[in-house]
Amino acid sequence: MQNRAKLLSDCVGKSNIRDSRMLSKPEGWVMVTLVGLKRTLAVTRDLHVILAMKLSNKRRTITFKNGFKFRLIWSQFRTLRDSYHLMKNRAIEQLEDDRFKMTSDNLEYKGTLLTIATICELFEKYEVEQLGEDLFKLWNGRFTFTGTAGILYSVWELETGIYECDCLGKTVLDVGGFQGESAVFFSAMGAKKIIVYEPVPAHHEFIRQNLSANKVDAEVHMEGVAEKDGTQTVRFGETSLGFGVLDRGENELEIKIKDISKVIKESGANVAKFDCEGAEESLLSVPKEVLQSIDLYIVEVHTPAIRSAIIEKFTESGFKLTKEKPRDVFISVLYLERKAKID
Repeated sequence: MQNRAKLLSDCVGKSNIRDSRMLSKPEGWVMVTLVGLKRTLAVTRDLHVILAMKLSNKRRTITFKNGFKFRLIWSQFRTLRDSYHLMKNRAIEQLEDDRFKMTSDNLEYKGTLLTIATICELFEKYEVEQLGEDLFKLWNGRFTFTGTAGILYSVWELETGIYECDCLGKTVLDVGGFQGESAVFFSAMGAKKIIVYEPVPAHHEFIRQNLSANKVDAEVHMEGVAEKDGTQTVRFGETSLGFGVLDRGENELEIKIKDISKVIKESGANVAKFDCEGAEESLLSVPKEVLQSIDLYIVEVHTPAIRSAIIEKFTESGFKLTKEKPRDVFISVLYLERKAKID
């Protein structure tokens, strides 16, 4: 997400790049170019400036049809262009190159343009209130959530159906539970039992709040997963969506980790979701007979190398890749369904 999740609220990100699978035919490229051109002309008359900005990737001043005037790089322009219909009537100003402010009745939010675009999309389905500098509440007739800015992206993502599956009456293992929002969505899809693993202590108060507010009963563990039991020191920038073994920052946090094979065996789960920022690589160490105790894995993979290795491992273990949802050039969500028992 660089993309909406990674940059979200100065968090980490998972870009909202929808054309992440290259088109092989020249005609396809022309079509994509014409679509982008049409979108661009719908929001600004500064086409020559846009082209120069895209080619050079240097910051340029762009004037939009509603009066917005911002100095942007190409990725920022694309974000605003693609969400322009939601943002054009909002009070938004640019404070610094990568910092913007949006003011509304319930909030005065300062953050990245990606975060603001996400909030504007959430306004379509939720009431959003800012309770503190990095504390938000969002609710509608179905759900209520409280959390840091990262939960805004996570709920937006869940609303797109990123983890949609048949879990009616089933047990779901949720590895990388963040602030409890995915457990709430699995419960809404009919899961009879949810087991959450989340290693960041600061997230657990939000997990408790969100499970309680949505009347969800879940088994919660303050642990991450790895090849064996123990502890692990993670370097990080912020304990938000991108916190994990792939994060690189100046801060350090020692987390408790549990043998992933034990986690799977003890869960008794039918469905397992892994969104753990690189720790999904530990699935490669799980014996195939243990993997086969679960019918469906939904795994977010964060590098091409991990993606290839996971697909190979699961294929050899009797699973089939039934669906893939790209989120970035490098990040995608794999649906791996067990097809046969292997001796």
